[in-house]
Amino acid sequence: MLVSPFTPLFFRQNVKTDGLPSKYIQVFAPTDVILIEVIGEENHYPNAEIKNILSGISNVIVWNYWDINAEQRLYFTTITGLTVGCYKVNISGIGDSQPFKITTDETDLSQTTLIQYSNKDNRQRLDAVFHINKMQYFFDFRVPGGFQDNGWTFGVDNEQFVTELSDIVELYAMDSTQNTFTLGTNIGCPVWYAELLNRLLCCNYIYFDGVRYARKDTSVPEMTIQMEGLNSFVFKQILQKVKNINPAIEDKNQTIIRRIDNTYYNAIDINSDGNSNNYYQRLIKY
Repeated sequence: MLVSPFTPLFFRQNVKTDGLPSKYIQVFAPTDVILIEVIGEENHYPNAEIKNILSGISNVIVWNYWDINAEQRLYFTTITGLTVGCYKVNISGIGDSQPFKITTDETDLSQTTLIQYSNKDNRQRLDAVFHINKMQYFFDFRVPGGFQDNGWTFGVDNEQFVTELSDIVELYAMDSTQNTFTLGTNIGCPVWYAELLNRLLCCNYIYFDGVRYARKDTSVPEMTIQMEGLNSFVFKQILQKVKNINPAIEDKNQTIIRRIDNTYYNAIDINSDGNSNNYYQRLIKY
């Protein structure tokens, strides 16, 4: 079994041969939709549960499935609507995810950015599925950091002509603005955040707090070490907004539309009393 590397929870445990681990705990809002995908075989059902670390209450995760081909099956579920607390997901044969916190504290959430990403089809990757039964799915990944005013870069793509009298004639010009996204706050974040950021920027549709961006050229996250001996880092990534070619034509890919589908799926919602309910799967469709 393989947990899709696009899943916003981190399952692979780092072997810390040197340095102290990062103290940053992943943060989500109750409204975030945490999509988990596991790629396996038809007869290998992944037993999994979500555990409230503070209360010790665990709830079984019920998977939906979709056959990728004759040999592979996708098991997927979404976790949303969790009450405030600290959780982790355990998948049999894979292990525990890193702990993550659900919070409604605006002080914590204001220091984060919600990144939502998907591909235009399933041909781009073999380790993730973005279209299931003709419905497009987005992953939600909430990260520490955001765009800072000192991270703006201005550019122009133009061609000029100089006359015999040294006059400059602008033949054409197209302006551009790049924004530097800073991943990690003053305490930094683990290195796997940048690994996932670099991976998700290979998708066709990437939204930062609802605004669509794309990677600028071949830029990759640049690492800065916060403190020697601590495995916590700050990363910077150059991005550029994706604009409509013709503003008069509505680009439906510019807006993420969330809706409730008429078909029941098993999404996990944990009430304050520890009981789980089956909620409608929250899908995304253009």
